[in-house]
Amino acid sequence: MKISIEWLQEYVEIRESPEKLKEDLSMIGLLVESMTKVHGTHVLEIEVTSNRPDCLSHIGMAREIAALYSRPLKWPTVQAKLSIPSDRIPYAIEIRDEELCPRYVGLVMDGIKVGTSPDWMQRRLESAGMRPLNNVVDITNYVLLEMGHPLHAFDYDVLRKGKIVVARARQGERFQTLDGMERELDGEMLMINDGEGPVAIAGVMGGMNSEISLSTTRVLIESAYFGPASIRRTSKKLGLSTEASYRFERGADWDNTVPAIARTCSLIEQLAGGKIAGSLQDIYPRKKDPVRITLRQANTKALLGADLTSEFIESTLRRLNFDLAPEGEKAWLVTCPTYRADMELEADLIEELARFYGYGNIPATLPPSKTIGIHSPVYRLENSIREIISSQGYNEAINLSFANEMDHLEFPPLQGERAAVRNPLTEDTQYMRTSLAAGLVRSAKRNFNYGQRLVRLFELGKVYHLGSDGVPFERNVLGILGTGGFTDQNWKNPSASFDFFHLKGVLSKLLQGVRVPSFEIEPAGKIPWLNPAESAVLKIGKETAGVLGSLSASLEEKYKLKQPAYLAEIDFACIEKFAFAPPSYDPLPKYPSAERDISIVVSRDLAFQTIHKGILQLGICELVRLQLIDVYEGEKIPEGKVSLTLRLTFQDREKTLTVDRVQDFIDTILSFIHKTYGVGLRSI
Repeated sequence: MKISIEWLQEYVEIRESPEKLKEDLSMIGLLVESMTKVHGTHVLEIEVTSNRPDCLSHIGMAREIAALYSRPLKWPTVQAKLSIPSDRIPYAIEIRDEELCPRYVGLVMDGIKVGTSPDWMQRRLESAGMRPLNNVVDITNYVLLEMGHPLHAFDYDVLRKGKIVVARARQGERFQTLDGMERELDGEMLMINDGEGPVAIAGVMGGMNSEISLSTTRVLIESAYFGPASIRRTSKKLGLSTEASYRFERGADWDNTVPAIARTCSLIEQLAGGKIAGSLQDIYPRKKDPVRITLRQANTKALLGADLTSEFIESTLRRLNFDLAPEGEKAWLVTCPTYRADMELEADLIEELARFYGYGNIPATLPPSKTIGIHSPVYRLENSIREIISSQGYNEAINLSFANEMDHLEFPPLQGERAAVRNPLTEDTQYMRTSLAAGLVRSAKRNFNYGQRLVRLFELGKVYHLGSDGVPFERNVLGILGTGGFTDQNWKNPSASFDFFHLKGVLSKLLQGVRVPSFEIEPAGKIPWLNPAESAVLKIGKETAGVLGSLSASLEEKYKLKQPAYLAEIDFACIEKFAFAPPSYDPLPKYPSAERDISIVVSRDLAFQTIHKGILQLGICELVRLQLIDVYEGEKIPEGKVSLTLRLTFQDREKTLTVDRVQDFIDTILSFIHKTYGVGLRSI
């Protein structure tokens, strides 16, 4: 909001320098972002928060200054008599939607000469960032900037049947606004109509069919109060924000309608020669009472931590135009001014006291604690996961919980349907995310853009889905991303690149660290955002707990990663269900183990996991470990085949194994894999 100091001085005496005024206003919560000179006067650019629509005017700011310096407030000249004995121009006002328009005030003036506004008014409008048009329109804009209440002037001679009807638009109706744009309306939008059709979008913008022109001699002035939610919804749907809608959607003063029209009438008489031709009509079917709040001195101290006296509380609130009536000992029933739309709770009143007491005067103290508190149910597991993965060289990422359309096309949810955001702020926040993968990939790309090619990230966050009943639900997920080498490369250390087995190792280390008793990583079917040749599923017990693998080639190309990236996404609830199994202890074996290596030639399509599971199901209790220690394909290995070298470790806790017994185990295993998988020993 641009505020002219020269203009302010009409309503309150300002003895302070512009620099001092700027500092003092900022200290009471009205941040002055900048100060410039326009037409020789200082203009303050003030950041007015959305809960203070009363400060979106020069009188509103003057009220704050008068309260700050304990000075009287001077009001501008207004027309005292808004009615005439006999109306020369009769007109009618009808409100058909009292919920969206609780109050509508109108007045007709004639004998108007439309022309150029005086220089002083043009200068003030320009200092506030408005372009002068003509004296009638400029006056309505001037009163808006002066008193904070939007007004509108209709050319009375183009209003059909001499009436105003406030009603909702018809669905699909089209209307041309003053900016020359034709806009499609819906049944939720409030319109100002004449006797035959719409002439303005209520609280937002007037129409081309009733604008003031040089030939206008009679005007109908509108000063109304519209429901803030209705104006906000209409402005957003139409993509049309104006000075009027900006104020109405934050909450205008319903008791300022008549004073604003009286001020407008006075200026039109003075600057455009108009006279009242149709007396004031104040249609007010839904009376709004001022907000009343009980304020207790004890609560003031409890909330602020400062001991404010009764005298300070009463004098401060009265300077701010609040009415106080005693209500018991050290308590008051406070009636709030109607222009203070932000007043709802006792805490709001206490905030006013804090502003004028001075935030810097409130001592810094820790709030008392009655309980030591307890950790959340998932704290232990979350903390353990963070410690284990961080110890592997990973950094925690935190991404937004929102997603755009493209995220869902590129990283479709593994389960459930996506949940849409009803009122998204941007196109990138249209939906709630269903996967952590998209955010992690973008984080990796951002690192690449800054020359960081070795990236290790993990994220513990929520994803969102629609249930079968259409109700959104959330679940915790662990996401992991790894890409790049391990150390700086040099002639002695070529630094192997991160691959699928490194990611698998991180997951294994994690699950062992949180004592998940058993898990398996198996080849996966088609996962849309993973490479089919390097994708797997994690199974804990009989449940599928997550997926892992390399990012698909198409997504690597789209994100221009220029190196393979490996991702895992694990359901936190599944880990939680099996984590922290009771630890078990086995005494160290007394008898030595025996190791045997066998090399077998298998089809490339046969996964080691399948062979591993089959051998374990033979039930050889002396087989304590089965490892894959080498994979070879090349010379003397048939096409489509691969050589696997398995290391089998046998041990008997009761006695020493003999060579013959170990050979019996080997023969049993070779016979099984030959019959089951058609696999034989490698001959060369």
